[in-house]
Amino acid sequence: MIIETIVEVLPGKVGLLEPLLEDLPKTLRALVEYQPHVERLSKDCWDAAVNFCIESLAGFFQEPQAEGEPQNSWSTNVSSRARTPLDADFTSSRASPRLPVTKTRSSPPEHVRATEDFVHCLHHLVRASNAPLLPRADAILQVLLQFLQQRTGRGSVGVAALAAVNAILARTSLQSLELTKRTVRELIPLLKVMWPEATLRDEIMISLVYSETHVASLLTDPDDETISSNLEGLVETMYNDYRRRQETTAHQYLEEDHLCFRNLGPAQNDTHPLTTCAFSMETEHQRYEGLWSTVATIARFSFMLDERRRYTLQDRSDGEETFSKRMRITQLFPEYLRHVSEPRSNAKRAALQVVAFMVQEGPFDEEELQPMLEKLTSCISDEHPAHSVWAMIGLTG
Repeated sequence: MIIETIVEVLPGKVGLLEPLLEDLPKTLRALVEYQPHVERLSKDCWDAAVNFCIESLAGFFQEPQAEGEPQNSWSTNVSSRARTPLDADFTSSRASPRLPVTKTRSSPPEHVRATEDFVHCLHHLVRASNAPLLPRADAILQVLLQFLQQRTGRGSVGVAALAAVNAILARTSLQSLELTKRTVRELIPLLKVMWPEATLRDEIMISLVYSETHVASLLTDPDDETISSNLEGLVETMYNDYRRRQETTAHQYLEEDHLCFRNLGPAQNDTHPLTTCAFSMETEHQRYEGLWSTVATIARFSFMLDERRRYTLQDRSDGEETFSKRMRITQLFPEYLRHVSEPRSNAKRAALQVVAFMVQEGPFDEEELQPMLEKLTSCISDEHPAHSVWAMIGLTG
């Protein structure tokens, strides 16, 4: 009854009613924050609440329409329909249109609080384990990505928006491959922009875990330069941030003490799930999983990009022009090896760690192994203990 009242009362003839715009979204957010409430909603009520949040957010981002232009179906003028949002055919008969990408604007300052409330509402609505979100996944993802594109998603609301995206990806990654791939294409460049925001990094890592297989699939298309370019930009941003961290500040880098060398091979019941062929995460250092994930993700995606370039270099049958375009992707592993000789200690440590993870991603040819052995062997006698240790770890890989 509360949800029905909100979705019927708040929309006016020309948009959401301003006098109620501060209190009613906050009320809806307070209601759905308690997960048992969401879990007990009927499908029609859940659909109505989700559609109301989607249309409200989309209305904040749309440019004003020219006079005489047909009303867009994403308008927040819910009351202009000759039915209530809780009618049975409100969701079942509606398509899931893609949100317009070009004609958007930032949410007005007076709507920022309401915008945040609606984003939090969507997060709580989609993360319920029994949420019927697959039919509405496309529309929800589009409005959340549109919100993140406005670069207004800072702090807790940014975390909520990305967490909502991750909750949907967890469901669509195995059940809607095309939607997931399309979302990944839009999400990767956004993650690059969001990485400097430290509060978002845990959710960013979750996004990359869910999308890793789909990214690998997209990279197999030799003619798709966009995904490889965007992924390379994200990897570069993550790596540059990591190599510039201050060694004098605690818990900025993965430490050798965080690793376990007692168990080799796949993870077992008594080992940490974060593992490689040569080492795993020590179970007592779980709070540093983010450091492991950062280095491992840089290494894994760098290996994927290098593999893609290796394959494109072997395929020269489609003409010199196309071949020269494919050459734009840089080989990353030699770059990391070059950084091993950096005079700055933090940059050298970061490069050694990435190399130590990357050598375990797959086989390397002799041309790559020889310089790697020379570089790492020369670092074993380094005066900095972290450098010598990570060089030896890289050699064991």
